[in-house]
Amino acid sequence: MKTKNNVKEATRKLLASGLILVAVSISLNAQNSEKLLTEAAFYNGKALAMIDNTIETYSAPTGADVSASYLITETEEALELEDWMTDETSFDVYPMSVQPEPEEALNLEDWMIDETYFNPFAFQVMAETESELELENWMTSDEVWNL
Repeated sequence: MKTKNNVKEATRKLLASGLILVAVSISLNAQNSEKLLTEAAFYNGKALAMIDNTIETYSAPTGADVSASYLITETEEALELEDWMTDETSFDVYPMSVQPEPEEALNLEDWMIDETYFNPFAFQVMAETESELELENWMTSDEVWNL
């Protein structure tokens, strides 16, 4: 059993390394393929230039000339201009007449004017005042706390 596992593992490693080698060789060949294609196109162009191009071509009559006479020429309707299409202000990137939007007046509250709220060192000076705790009867009752 151990031998089978070793053989399977060795086979996997061999296949993986083979696939890596194939992938590397394909990528290396792909780097040079552009150069090969341009060289082939260059040589093909030279070969075509050297060939005698004195071959006469004959055009055979086709049914295309006959069927072209049946085509109907289509015309488009005239476009209608609307007022906004000719108004330059509709297309102005920076309009000259900018109208500010009316806003309500701000209401100032007392804390907005108090400088102690905006002083960066105010937290060191200001001490919070808490209301004094009030004791209720149940808090001091022995019945509640003695089980």
